[in-house]
Amino acid sequence: MAHELEIWLFADHVGTLALVNGCLNFCYTRDWLSQQGAAALSASLPLQAEPFDDRKTRPFFAGLLPEGRMRHLIARQFQVSDQSDFALLDDIGGECAGAVTFLQPGQALPDPTRNDDIQWLSDGELIAILNELPRRPMLAGKDGLQLSLAGAQDKLPVVFDGARIGLPLNGVPSSHILKPAIHAVEDSVINEGFCMALAAAMQLKPAKTTIHHVLDRSFLLVERDDPLIDTRGHRQRLHQEDFCQALGVVPEPKTATRG
Repeated sequence: MAHELEIWLFADHVGTLALVNGCLNFCYTRDWLSQQGAAALSASLPLQAEPFDDRKTRPFFAGLLPEGRMRHLIARQFQVSDQSDFALLDDIGGECAGAVTFLQPGQALPDPTRNDDIQWLSDGELIAILNELPRRPMLAGKDGLQLSLAGAQDKLPVVFDGARIGLPLNGVPSSHILKPAIHAVEDSVINEGFCMALAAAMQLKPAKTTIHHVLDRSFLLVERDDPLIDTRGHRQRLHQEDFCQALGVVPEPKTATRG
């Protein structure tokens, strides 16, 4: 029995991710392959008409998902196996790193120019989210949110307008990544903020990072390097991949190294 998800890049349906007998495969659509200027999803998934098997498919798509404890908690929230990349992408693949979106067949793509469906947070709501993230990564299961970022540290894609922090709903692109304090690491927010500021002072061009405080809590806001602002002020995604995805390396060795 096959299960399928449509893969969209920006506003284009570029391919289909299928789960067949427990294995993933990916195939580009004929329409996408025939378009002038069609781009590959990944350096490890070059444009071709033939489908990619599980060995070729999994590194890119698994690389879009959280890792370690976060992955386990999200799977438990949705009552699916934490070994199922497909089930997790189905549940949280609405807003991933880069410009990829996962939709059920026939599901409408959210308006890519819409930037107003944002739940702006009060200080109390922000504190509640900081408390909830260790138990519910990416706020998995919250209505209107389908958020996924790779990595093993607690984090959350948000919108920051210079004064307010909000949750991006129904496909609205996020602008920043909120990183709360790491429970087992003393002064992790100050330490990471200092290291990023030092890197900037050394002209290493790190992501723009600022330390914020709400009541008695501190956290980092990291400006995303994948959204762009167009001439009309709309946030637009910029497609990207990490080196593991580009080289066709599955994420598990990366997680094991962190552990």
